[in-house]
Amino acid sequence: MAQPEGVRGSIGFLLVVLVVGVAAVAAGAWMAGDRTPASRVAQPPPPEPTTAPAPDEPAHGHGQEQTGVPPTVDPELPVRSQRVVRAQPEVRGGVKVFRLTAEPVRWQWLPDVSVTAWGYNGQVPGPEIWVDEGDRLGVEVTNRLPVPTTVHWHGVNVPNEMDGVAAVTQEPIASGQTFAYEFTAQPSGTFWYHSHFDSARQVDMGLYGALVIRGHGEPAYDRDYVQIVDEWIRLPDGRNGWEGVAHAGHNPSEYNWFTINGKPFPATDNMVVREGDRVRVRVINAGFQAHPMHLHGPRFRVVAKDGAPLPAAYLADTVLVGPGERYEFEFVANAPGDWMFHCHILHHVANDTVEPGGLMNFVTYEGHRNAYRRQR
Repeated sequence: MAQPEGVRGSIGFLLVVLVVGVAAVAAGAWMAGDRTPASRVAQPPPPEPTTAPAPDEPAHGHGQEQTGVPPTVDPELPVRSQRVVRAQPEVRGGVKVFRLTAEPVRWQWLPDVSVTAWGYNGQVPGPEIWVDEGDRLGVEVTNRLPVPTTVHWHGVNVPNEMDGVAAVTQEPIASGQTFAYEFTAQPSGTFWYHSHFDSARQVDMGLYGALVIRGHGEPAYDRDYVQIVDEWIRLPDGRNGWEGVAHAGHNPSEYNWFTINGKPFPATDNMVVREGDRVRVRVINAGFQAHPMHLHGPRFRVVAKDGAPLPAAYLADTVLVGPGERYEFEFVANAPGDWMFHCHILHHVANDTVEPGGLMNFVTYEGHRNAYRRQR
């Protein structure tokens, strides 16, 4: 039976009021704390932090809230600062065997500045591994971290099961366990090794090092230097920016310290040469930002990229090294002096915004004193 127009309008109005009322009740319940939609599985509340920050410490790591993640480094560990430049192998049945131990370390940058880190063999970066093309190479990796890890051989032609990708080519190396990598060193060139488990955190914490494979018949150099560039987030109390952070997020603007071979200027090692030396410099970017590395003085010849010789070398005074990239350049030391080598993003030549610092050292000639030094 048809209803009069006025009645139908009243019923419609009552239905609208009813729907709005139900929605208001639901919103009130949501605001009161029951915010789990019916279509989702309820999640347990996040764990409470294991320790509360001191009143003068930030309650977050590089812009992220603290969680129940324990500290990554025991604050009672002694501060370490010595680097072993090149590791020495043990030869077993024709295999050159190196040992790497991934472990927490409090790493010293300057006399009064250290940072919590993870390193190989108690140092950042890990020891340089130098072998010849065609060598059989073995690396025994022992994990003394509180979490699993792996090692990836960046740019090296390894068998797939030696590639170091957790849950894809191998099970992660659990804390307290050792995994033996073995492969033939090929091709020749400049490479590096680094963690490939929770890699945003673990590489940023310092788990990387240089791997150099010398080629047969390559040019002879009087000096051959590796320069690994990196950036860090150091909190005011010396903790790493990854301390207490449960996820792999980071803000590039929060990197406030920058290192060459694990040290910021003025603790960086200079590249010492003699007049007449033929010099090769291998630049490796282990960080997450690009660095235009500039050498003062005469131009150099860029001869290789990512370990591969360039079909045509070229002259330059600045080379832009992206994350994971390697460049090799050479020069003849025929301009005595102290020539600055640095990143030309000038924020990167500062220690927590204080210049000079960061990505900076010098090509310096033995026994030479420039006019400024003579005057002083």
